[in-house]
Amino acid sequence: MSDRVCWNYFRIARNPKGAPLSAEKEVSLRGRQCLRVNHHPFGKRREAETKEEKAAYAINMSRHLHSLISCWGVATVASLLLYGQARQLDDPVLATLALHQYDLEGNGREFLLDEAHKNDFFLLGELHGDNEIPVLIRELWARMWKEGYRHVAAEVSPWAAYQLEKVPVGKGPEVQGLWTKRQADDVHALASPQTNVLWGCDMEEEQPQLLIWELAALNPNDASLKRMVEITKEGYSRGMASDLLKLALESQGGRDLVLNDVSLRQNLLATLQIEKDRTSPEAKMISQNERERLMKEQFLAHLHKSSLPRTPAKVLLRFGRNHLHRGYDTRGISTLGNFVAEHAISQGKKVFNVGAFGAGGKATLMGETFDADERQDELAFALLAEKAKYSATLYDLRPLRQLLHRIPQEKRSQLQTNLIYWADAYDALICYKTVTPLKQ
Repeated sequence: MSDRVCWNYFRIARNPKGAPLSAEKEVSLRGRQCLRVNHHPFGKRREAETKEEKAAYAINMSRHLHSLISCWGVATVASLLLYGQARQLDDPVLATLALHQYDLEGNGREFLLDEAHKNDFFLLGELHGDNEIPVLIRELWARMWKEGYRHVAAEVSPWAAYQLEKVPVGKGPEVQGLWTKRQADDVHALASPQTNVLWGCDMEEEQPQLLIWELAALNPNDASLKRMVEITKEGYSRGMASDLLKLALESQGGRDLVLNDVSLRQNLLATLQIEKDRTSPEAKMISQNERERLMKEQFLAHLHKSSLPRTPAKVLLRFGRNHLHRGYDTRGISTLGNFVAEHAISQGKKVFNVGAFGAGGKATLMGETFDADERQDELAFALLAEKAKYSATLYDLRPLRQLLHRIPQEKRSQLQTNLIYWADAYDALICYKTVTPLKQ
């Protein structure tokens, strides 16, 4: 496609004063221009009649679509497809979205605090590597503490949770992962020094060698642990997992340490087993199930350890969004969030879960900065970002469920199907139009 044609697409997407049009209007105008490209050279396009004409027309359209993708980029073409599907949504669905969105800086925050008051488990499915979620927790936590929340179940190992919460800066190893020392201090600030506010519920993904070294220090005469220390003296990589697991199982394991309610040895064994299975493509789903099961088991261990009949504590869970769905997620995994929701029912308790996604900006993890725009990942995210009125918009998805499920399954568009998935999985979603990289 010529530079002139590309410039025309840019020009028609602006109003006479030069200000950008809405995304829907922009897509509409670009769609019309696309039709103009395919007009008959003599002005009025006639319909293709013969097989040859239809084939030639299809090839021509394919070529123009390829040119459009090159000119606009994948994001714009995806927006065009979204716009076509958005027009298929019933007006009540769009009206409900408009009616049930809140400004997270204002009435959205009160909405979340009201749900924290009404529920016993508050599940926050987060982005990773952004500033926005830690800031949100910092702003909500004092009020949630008053509502009876005493613990935060986290996507870190019990060993890491102990280091972050109980070991002073400079007195232990630097913990690398999804939580910072500042974040741990924020949630511990209202508790007594002896209390475990932070619950480590995960494997040790980033630094399993430090668990090995600590266990070896407790058992200086254990030959298997000595060998594990030698293997990891320059650091850990996943390719070591199989050999390390074999040695760990051969270890006599005379002395152990319970940190953050969980055995150091048992968490190390679980970590190495999951890591070993991750090395095999055939065992990918097995490793995912094993990790989710570990989260559930360690969450229950913390819950049982902390439960007091007269003062049942409420719990905030902060994990990646994939771990806190209701039901089975797209991987085919029954998640921790689904487990907590069902467990709560068995205990006569209530659960609220809210997820978050980014519609722009950058995030950073382990020194790597990456694009945090998730609009291309899910059609529902693209629609919610398009309709969002605020820089951080909270959508209550529960009113959508009945409306969407009235649509016969065979008549649902891809967008409607994706909206149903997210409305069933989460009670609410937060759309951050721009996220910023995590500050340590």
